[in-house]
Amino acid sequence: MAKVNVHLLNIFQLRVKENTLEYEGDTIHEVITRFIEEHGDKLDDELLSEDKKRINSQMLVLINGRDIKNLNDYNTKLDEGDEIHLSFPLSGG
Repeated sequence: MAKVNVHLLNIFQLRVKENTLEYEGDTIHEVITRFIEEHGDKLDDELLSEDKKRINSQMLVLINGRDIKNLNDYNTKLDEGDEIHLSFPLSGG
């Protein structure tokens, strides 16, 4: 299992009251599942999928700066030291 850092940004940071968490897992799915098991009660429904097993698809989940949607989504394999970021997409004009 790879040890990874999960960096919480904007709304995730506000709800969980942490900046960075450390998890172990082989895939992003394993790490996100552990994160939701530990902190899901602090997250609003709009941040989680309907089944409460994933982060809402509108949120950003990045591994080493790359969107998991451009990789292998939740099946993306993790390597030791990977950096995961959870964020709410911001836009403005």
